[in-house]
Amino acid sequence: MKEKRTSLEDIAKSIGVSKATVSFVLNDKGDEFNISKEKQRLIKEKAKELLYVPNFFAKSLRQGSTKTIGLVLADISNPFYAELCKTIQEKLYERGYNTFIVNTNDDKELEKTLMRELLQRSIDGMIISPANVIEDLIPILHETHIPVVFADRPGDDHADFVGVDNEKEAKKLIGSFTKKPKKLVVLTPYAEAVDTITKRIEGTKAACAVENISISIVNLPEDQETIDRLIKKELDEGADSFLPLNNKVAFKTLSSLKKFKINIPKDVRLISFDDNEAFSYMEPAISALRQPVQHIGIESVERILDRLKEKKVPGKHLLLSCEFIERGSN
Repeated sequence: MKEKRTSLEDIAKSIGVSKATVSFVLNDKGDEFNISKEKQRLIKEKAKELLYVPNFFAKSLRQGSTKTIGLVLADISNPFYAELCKTIQEKLYERGYNTFIVNTNDDKELEKTLMRELLQRSIDGMIISPANVIEDLIPILHETHIPVVFADRPGDDHADFVGVDNEKEAKKLIGSFTKKPKKLVVLTPYAEAVDTITKRIEGTKAACAVENISISIVNLPEDQETIDRLIKKELDEGADSFLPLNNKVAFKTLSSLKKFKINIPKDVRLISFDDNEAFSYMEPAISALRQPVQHIGIESVERILDRLKEKKVPGKHLLLSCEFIERGSN
């Protein structure tokens, strides 16, 4: 078993050269410092033989940059965030950056801890979809001068943000039902206090008030048995339309409706605020609002890279448009 990590000094001693010479060669500066091709070959072969791995942080300290961006996500089990994560990681890699990814599971205290741990790793910038309100994050953000971009969930009016106008999009969805609801059930995830869900609730309430639609807001827990009980109660009280506020909630709602043998759209109509590939394969296929998740990821990367070049420019909000996919459940 290897007892310790191979150092530059280990390589230098093994072939009788200076530590500086080894460093120049392994940093591809051998020609620049007139080191012979043969000596460069010997050094690289010995480094490979001794399983030398460069010290990432030492190298980054010398260069003044880690070429690493921290990515703080609220719930990576949610397909929306999984796709956002994939897009951001791929686009950053294309631009020469690595990504430190952390999942907060919408735990506000865990989020603060993970953000501080990311900062200790000398990341160059951070993209975050926060669980906390900006007031709670300001003390942490003030501990560093790195740029921060908020994706999907906003920080404040002065911080860079890429996402959608959740209140406006929710309002439009109410008019997408093929038949005006008599009683609409709006189903929220457990972490309903986050900005995106709050705005969607506000949008649906405002639209229902204008249309004189009875509305019920139901917060769904994690266990399906309780969810079934809540859905059954709404059905017994005359619910004829359902609006889950993200696709995870939509799947839980659909599971309950199927259990109670409710026909969609004959018995009730349903639209999901959030699309999912699986919706198109269901019977009936589920109508949904498709958020521009890849576009959000791409623009977030562009924004953080711009920020790395110019940190003093005021933050900007980029609100992207959603697309309603009508498939028959509405």
